[in-house]
Amino acid sequence: MAVLNYAATFFMHFFYLAMFFWMLVSSLLLLYRSVMVFSQMSKWTMFAIGLTVGYVCPLIIAVTTVAATAPGRGYVREDQACWLNWTKTKALLALVIPALAIVVFNILVILVVLYKMLRRRSTGNQAQADEKNALLVILRCVAILSPLFGLTWCLGIGTMVDPTNGGIHVAFAFFNSLQGFFILVFTIIISFAFFFFTMDMHVLVFSPNEGADRFSH
Repeated sequence: MAVLNYAATFFMHFFYLAMFFWMLVSSLLLLYRSVMVFSQMSKWTMFAIGLTVGYVCPLIIAVTTVAATAPGRGYVREDQACWLNWTKTKALLALVIPALAIVVFNILVILVVLYKMLRRRSTGNQAQADEKNALLVILRCVAILSPLFGLTWCLGIGTMVDPTNGGIHVAFAFFNSLQGFFILVFTIIISFAFFFFTMDMHVLVFSPNEGADRFSH
């Protein structure tokens, strides 16, 4: 039974870390596209960096944690729950520290992206650079990027600071339960919709007859 608890804790730790590190990969890619506009990186290089950061780094942290705490029976909780120990070895810090560091970094990335977007809007068209449009841009970016970059996990700090506050626990569970849904919508469904829209526009522009036949059906 102890072996199963250790195995379940290890894989939960690893997959949680992988989730956060893939959020880091997404924010690094967005930062790269925003800052280094004219730089070109090959897809294989991005793929290798993504796999290394997204899976290898979490695996190293998870293996190091279990190797350092398991011999002294300080890997899992004392009540044999399938989760990292806190009272004896502080093994939970192997998840909390990387997760908080990634969330803070992602917040900085969002601030940089917002600055770049507002600067381009103000220099490109002065009529659209008023406060109302700037506020809408900020709200739209924060609403889209917050679940993708794990910013809603900041509510987890509130659950640790005030464990008896039911409102923080409810908000933490609600927003993070929808994180997968937001990732599905913004990274897959919208991307595919944009892809097919651009394909239809390409056919309509370069092959008017074929495009007309396609839309007629």
